[in-house]
Amino acid sequence: MKKKLIENTPPVKPKNKGWQITIQEIGEILVINAWYDKKLHGRHAVNVKTYDHATWSEKDKTWMGTKVESVIGMSTEEYGQQYWSGSYSRYEKERWIISQKDDERIRELFPTESWKSKESTLSRIADKETELGQKRRRTAEERRQNRVWEMMMRVPGYPGDWAKWMDEKLTHGERWILRSKVTGDFHCAACGGTFSEWPEWDKLKDNQKTVCPLCGEPVKIRKRKTSVEIEDRACLIQPIDDEVSVARHFRIKAEFYPVEDGRLEISSDEEIRIILFKEPDARRPQKCDLYYYQWSGFDNRGNPTNRRTGFCHLYDGGIEEAFKGTAYEPLSRIFGEFARAGLKMDYNTMMIGAENRPYVSLLEMLFRGRFHNLLQEESTMISWWGGDYRGIMDLDGRYIDEIFQIDDRQKINRIRDRAGGHFMLSWMRWSDENEAKVTDEELIWLERNRIWPGDAKEALKVMSVSKLVNYLKRQMKESYPGKKGKAVLEQYLDYLEMCKKLKKKMNDEMVFRPRELKRRHDEAVLELEMRAAEIEAESYSAKYGEAEEVLQRVRPKFEYAGEGFMITVPMRIVDIVKEGRALHHCAGATDRYFDRIKQNETYICFLRKTEAPEQPFYTIEVEPGGTIRQHRGMFDEEPEIETVKPFLQEWQKVIRKRMKKEDHELAAVSKEKREANLEELRQKNNTRVLAGLMEDFMEAM
Repeated sequence: MKKKLIENTPPVKPKNKGWQITIQEIGEILVINAWYDKKLHGRHAVNVKTYDHATWSEKDKTWMGTKVESVIGMSTEEYGQQYWSGSYSRYEKERWIISQKDDERIRELFPTESWKSKESTLSRIADKETELGQKRRRTAEERRQNRVWEMMMRVPGYPGDWAKWMDEKLTHGERWILRSKVTGDFHCAACGGTFSEWPEWDKLKDNQKTVCPLCGEPVKIRKRKTSVEIEDRACLIQPIDDEVSVARHFRIKAEFYPVEDGRLEISSDEEIRIILFKEPDARRPQKCDLYYYQWSGFDNRGNPTNRRTGFCHLYDGGIEEAFKGTAYEPLSRIFGEFARAGLKMDYNTMMIGAENRPYVSLLEMLFRGRFHNLLQEESTMISWWGGDYRGIMDLDGRYIDEIFQIDDRQKINRIRDRAGGHFMLSWMRWSDENEAKVTDEELIWLERNRIWPGDAKEALKVMSVSKLVNYLKRQMKESYPGKKGKAVLEQYLDYLEMCKKLKKKMNDEMVFRPRELKRRHDEAVLELEMRAAEIEAESYSAKYGEAEEVLQRVRPKFEYAGEGFMITVPMRIVDIVKEGRALHHCAGATDRYFDRIKQNETYICFLRKTEAPEQPFYTIEVEPGGTIRQHRGMFDEEPEIETVKPFLQEWQKVIRKRMKKEDHELAAVSKEKREANLEELRQKNNTRVLAGLMEDFMEAM
């Protein structure tokens, strides 16, 4: 596409206003000029032989790789989904206004099938450009598939002992004899033999070890099973060549069905191949490429069958050679040791953290220290997105006690001896920090019920681990039969929280360790409901006590009774909250009013009718000098405002007479803050709020 030549060639101008299309030919390139009111909107260039195309935006002064429709503004970016849902022809009629001569020339340059002969010239050009795009996409996809096929063909075959290795990981060398419930024959998985008579069968117990009478191999009796199926995951890491290696993830199976001539079958289904690049460069910055087995074979485009890696066995061969030169080389040695030790871990996640050297050092330290269960759990503690560590160990620690964050080495040794993981580590940390004992029996029960130290934090403030475990066991038996320990703990924690709200004596054993938890829990719920208003008031008073003190101090100055109306000052902050709820406005729903009260910027008062002094009517926000900022009734409306305003003006005069020197000083500060707030609203162009405030505003004279 000769874009510079097109830019330097002046477009053909139209004679009429509105949308107009003109064309011109530059060699094999047809240039379509789109005009609106004789101003150039854009130009579209298309090669009449190859159908290569590009669009010039006059507004942005740039070329785009869009189709011809975009030159008249038809795009999802500009018109949204209406462009695709039936508006094509309407915009075409409105904007594709072209002379008969130019229309006929386009038809000559873009011939089409007979049934399309009546189509507009815009559609003809668009169809050819669409065909070109489809052809390019097909070609690109074919090339991509060829690259995938070529890469997959480079993957080597299985190691010679692959089947034997899988057998060992799945069955650990164990074989069985099963009896068919249909024929009554006996079938041996060791030799595949079948026999019908075996007098010793009735004397043998299920899972008892013996020898096969046919082959003499050790076998295990399985009387309760009609077949044996064992499934697991495995990873095979192999070198390919100087450019790439591969990590292959399998689902491996051992299957034995007692049929005539049946034998134990060991098989593997490969699900994921991770191609590991050696020495990534600028053209290929990624460290690996993932290929998932799909309906047509392995592909690196998407994962439609949602295949996943996870805990798996690792084949103990070729690892160091495969990782050499890749980003995963720091894991070469320890992966080999993990594989030879037969450790089942999340090897793929660990590979993501290969360049996190402190994490790699942690893995090696845990392996050398024989913390195998903890090591297994740590193998998952790497973020898939950035390779960041997200576990609970301290990677910056220099010594084991710093890494474990436990000062007592005996507790660290205890984690190793009991093959503990994150759960035990958390409890040993708690034990170390609180200098408290946790027995093995208690740990077993806590782990079985998945109660972590954080879950029991509040309960452990009032009783020891031993007492808590015994208490929960008893309540599970007496008050909550059928519930798990953690569910009972949650009930207990709810009970403690309610006791705090009710201001019970939390150091009283009768309170913190009730004999019948469920009964006392339900009683606390009822008591809270009865005292809800009182508790709410206490809560607000505790939070906004200073504001309440201000209101009590200014009450004599602001309270007033006149003809038909009266002004009262609330005693407590909760009264303002209730007023806001009753009148459905924002006073009491936000802290800013309470902060203003505390700072003596404004006060909240209630306007009542003298005939109904307890019935909410108006809420008033007033400054120390009597200036009213807001007066709001139900739903921010202003009922009976024609009689309310004269009373408010009368009240303002009373306030002015009661003011002292300090009140005038506070009024001046309040005015400055009000003006600053209004200026901020003006700068933000918040006209709606400004209009509302100005409508309410009543300055004290």
